[in-house]
Amino acid sequence: MADIVWLVQRFVYLYGRIMGVLNFEVDSRTGRAKFTRRATILAVVHNISLIWLLAFQLLHDETAIWKINRGKYLHEYVFVLVTAVRHFAVLGTLVSRWRNRGKILRIWNLLSRSIQERPELIPLFSRELIVKFVFAFMSDCLHIVLDLNALRETPGPALALKMVVWCTFSSIFDMIVAQYYTAIMQVKAHYKLIKRELRELLRETQTLCGKSNRRGGVFVTKCCALSDRLDRIAETQSKLKALVDSMSEIFQIQIFSMTIVYYLSTMGNIYFAFCTLRYNTSGLAASHWGLLLIVISIAFYYADNFITIFIGFSILDSNAEMAKILEERTVFGGELDERLEASFESFQLQLAQNPLEFYIMGLFKMERGRFVSAANSIIVHSILLIQWEVQNTYPG
Repeated sequence: MADIVWLVQRFVYLYGRIMGVLNFEVDSRTGRAKFTRRATILAVVHNISLIWLLAFQLLHDETAIWKINRGKYLHEYVFVLVTAVRHFAVLGTLVSRWRNRGKILRIWNLLSRSIQERPELIPLFSRELIVKFVFAFMSDCLHIVLDLNALRETPGPALALKMVVWCTFSSIFDMIVAQYYTAIMQVKAHYKLIKRELRELLRETQTLCGKSNRRGGVFVTKCCALSDRLDRIAETQSKLKALVDSMSEIFQIQIFSMTIVYYLSTMGNIYFAFCTLRYNTSGLAASHWGLLLIVISIAFYYADNFITIFIGFSILDSNAEMAKILEERTVFGGELDERLEASFESFQLQLAQNPLEFYIMGLFKMERGRFVSAANSIIVHSILLIQWEVQNTYPG
């Protein structure tokens, strides 16, 4: 399993280098990242070429920008809007990554060093990493097929250029999401580990409370040892929270871009699926296998999005679970050493005073209630698009 994880991480790193997302090199043996002239030049050339390719497409008289003036169907305008937002999100994120280049490298090295120091973390996130990779890969491959079907264009240079630009920007966006997910996933693995250590410490504390002799030196020595372990757990949690806060600040433009892209893409996919089923009598919707492909593609796309979104919620849950674990101390019978009691109270106070929170551009806090509100908004706007389509167009 560790070898598979290493291969997936290496693939994401190399693909990120090729796509110009990473502007530094990583030693395959040590995992340490560093700035090099070669990596910097490669990233600069790729990013400039990407901007030039996008500008060429926009100025070409057979590409998507002309749909604004010559579009015949509403879905063509929706496709242009979703594509434009994705392009601007990628460009904005790339600029942000250049601005925070040094901070991103330090976070990379910090996470890499923590994995080397505690290899037992790898089994805690290996399955999630592989599942994310499979769903993201399948979602992209199937999505390309559906987008070709939605464009309703004959093969030619214009369509080829359009798909090259779309696939490039889509790959860059996926690499940005994958790297953010990998970092958050490793933080989640740390939380799993310290929760396990905290539960083990609570069991030992409960056993210690059940002993009748609480006055001897052995009892005090064990309490001091447990207090030291609890202080180390509290220190680890404090460092993890500081790391998450730092990542939220560095990747705030990236998180905001992901939110907007997911919102519009989800709304667009619902609308495109309706248009495909309503009008396409010769494409994918004309056969049962085509309909099955559409359903599978949508399933993979939404599963991939949910995996990315809910990992943040799982970290928030882990922080809350630690507070509940510490509350179990109150049901233990008997008194403990003053130092151990002080360690428990200090850790509980730390969790209460500094709760873990995710903010997007400082505008709103990530929480499940807001996610449900966003889902309701997506459904409402999708229904409005479908109603407009039904009232103003006719199949044929």
